[in-house]
Amino acid sequence: MRNIKEFFGRFKWLFLVIAVLFFVWLFLLILHSGREEAVSERTNEVCDTTERVFDYAGKLTDYEEEILRKLIAETEKEIGCDIVLVTLNEELYENIRDYADDFYDEHMFGYNEPWGDGVVYVDNWYDGNVWFSTSGKAEDTYSKNMIEDLIDHVTGITNENPYEAYKRYINDVSAQMSGRSIGSISLDTPVILFVSLLIAIVYAATGISGAKAKRTTGITEYVPEGRPDMGFCNDALISTHTTRRHIDRGSGGSSGGGGHHMSSGGHSHGGGGGHH
Repeated sequence: MRNIKEFFGRFKWLFLVIAVLFFVWLFLLILHSGREEAVSERTNEVCDTTERVFDYAGKLTDYEEEILRKLIAETEKEIGCDIVLVTLNEELYENIRDYADDFYDEHMFGYNEPWGDGVVYVDNWYDGNVWFSTSGKAEDTYSKNMIEDLIDHVTGITNENPYEAYKRYINDVSAQMSGRSIGSISLDTPVILFVSLLIAIVYAATGISGAKAKRTTGITEYVPEGRPDMGFCNDALISTHTTRRHIDRGSGGSSGGGGHHMSSGGHSHGGGGGHH
């Protein structure tokens, strides 16, 4: 019994940190579950297609397309947004942004209504240009920085593994629109548990090593006659000149509506592009 008490006494901070992080994770999980239940059924009955994966470039196998369709269908119900993927391998006679917007508008995508809540990711393998277009509440949610993060995350592996890259696109939208993301970190269960355990171990190890480290010498151990000589210190005023530098705070993209513009059809979109 005594050994057990000593064990728990020695590692009490470890258990305390794990407990706190566990309850934080549990709170976020409950909050996320509540958001999932709040999503209404799809009400757009005007959209002219049920297809979500348009692999015109032929970069995916039939099996991969089917997996992506299932993942999109599950995610759409969770977040209340249409998620569309388009791959091309052709020279466009319009810029890729206009193509993405027009593709969304012409099919009248939108989970809640035509041209409503949803996103489309267009990847043109002819020149490597990509565009991520947002609409409705997705436009309100995605800031400039969030769009750039998604583009970088997806294009980083597109050439090596298109299937995994497009899964990243879908999962990023899922995390951002469901509120399971802090910055660019998705609050998935394995990630939370691993990070919690890692922080707890580091914290506990630091505390234990600090407790073992005892002072073996006094502050005057090596000072002659036991009295420190502080010497002489004098602060001199060198200059009263100051330098002013402007800090631009307007380009951070911390709020939604990143890349806001109107399409040729007169509908509001946000978005951003990149290259792979």
